Amino acid sequence: MTPLSRRQLAALSLGLPAYAAAVPGETHQSTGCKVGEMTPVSARFWLRRTAASTRLANGIVRRGQGPEAKLLAPGIEPATLEGAAMGAPGYVRVVYRGPKSGASAWLDVNDSADFATQVEINGLRPGAAYTYAVETRATRNGRVDGELTGAFRSLPLANASVPAHVALLSCQMYCHMDRPDGFHIYESIQREAPQFLLSCGDNVYYDNEDPIVNSEALARYHWQRMYSLPTLVNCLRQVGCYWQKDDHDVLSDDSWPSRNEPKMNPFTFVKGQRIFREQVPVPPGNAPLYRTVRVGADLELWLPESRDYRSANTDPDGPNKTIWGDDQKQWLVASLAASRATWKVIVNPNPIVGPDRQKKNDNHANAGFAHESREIRRFLRNELGGQAISVCGDRHWQYHSVDPETGLHEFGCGPASDLHAGGTPGLDPLRHKFHRVLGGYLTINASREALRLRHRDVHGATVYEYSFAKT
Repeated sequence: MTPLSRRQLAALSLGLPAYAAAVPGETHQSTGCKVGEMTPVSARFWLRRTAASTRLANGIVRRGQGPEAKLLAPGIEPATLEGAAMGAPGYVRVVYRGPKSGASAWLDVNDSADFATQVEINGLRPGAAYTYAVETRATRNGRVDGELTGAFRSLPLANASVPAHVALLSCQMYCHMDRPDGFHIYESIQREAPQFLLSCGDNVYYDNEDPIVNSEALARYHWQRMYSLPTLVNCLRQVGCYWQKDDHDVLSDDSWPSRNEPKMNPFTFVKGQRIFREQVPVPPGNAPLYRTVRVGADLELWLPESRDYRSANTDPDGPNKTIWGDDQKQWLVASLAASRATWKVIVNPNPIVGPDRQKKNDNHANAGFAHESREIRRFLRNELGGQAISVCGDRHWQYHSVDPETGLHEFGCGPASDLHAGGTPGLDPLRHKFHRVLGGYLTINASREALRLRHRDVHGATVYEYSFAKT
């Protein structure tokens, strides 16, 4: 009798069938696995079966000039492009091990959702380390033909006095990669091993990356191409993540729900909203994408949604013009006031303090949304006594600003590579405590005694830090 493999023995120890071992080196998961929406007792897995175990390395590479040149020529299929990672029908499941071990059911994946699915694992132990294997097979009762392993941590309970360590990144443009296998920043974050990562928007660029998206197939290709890069796959199978979306993830630069973008027709904002939910683990169904993340007793994070509820940027400013919408603002006000966390951090895809370029008209740091911005900043000062701070993505430079009127501190994490940095209005002596026009990420460390923010370069070196002490 052939001896059982370690994987088969592990399956038997969980009371699971001992399927034949996967073919060595095969994963059928070239777009990796994403673990997100962790709580003390659950985590949400994004799983996808692919036809091959690696991305297409010898596909068509297009480098056009101007919007027209970036449109995909008739007859060229996304599957033939460099970086394509086409899906395949079959079945996937998660086998997880830790203080409590188990497995999900085998889940069917097909072309209705880009051969991806999501599953929530429940009954976890709070604040615990887990390892997992995502298995694939071609038929319902067939042999396992692929396996991808990884790890994540469940969140601590809200009353647990444990240090928090979180990383934040934004603005990753494919054509601005800084190494052949992706981005230095992901290797740096993986090496730092935070409890989790926050990806706060502009995960892909539909509207000004070659090729411009004008179909759902091309939108999915942008996600496949980005998230099959080895540095991203390796980091995200070891570090859980929460995803937010911004304009380039859903349609075009500075977009809003009713906006029409002729160069992208027939692709629409609504299609972009649906594909975002398809491509990353987020709250299921039609649940709002604004939510909070509590990391023990001392840190709570608010993740607003900055695209779904906004007025048109072209509307005149005033009390009825909004980015967040009435329901979301009521949720934000009530949940901030009710929170007993030592430190409260708003993780916004866009800036609130800035400053930003004068020609921009898309965020709370711009004149076009000045009324709502003032309303938010004054609430944070008057109702919370300055206990909250803002961190954000979107801007392609790193900074620490303080609002002269309310004293609100804001930290911009910067873009994912030095190549993507630029566009700043320059150093503002009235607001800036720190200003750097290069790529990097932000880390947040919280304890009962202090909240420490560190700006890192793409290799993980600290370039600036600032601390708040509990009074």
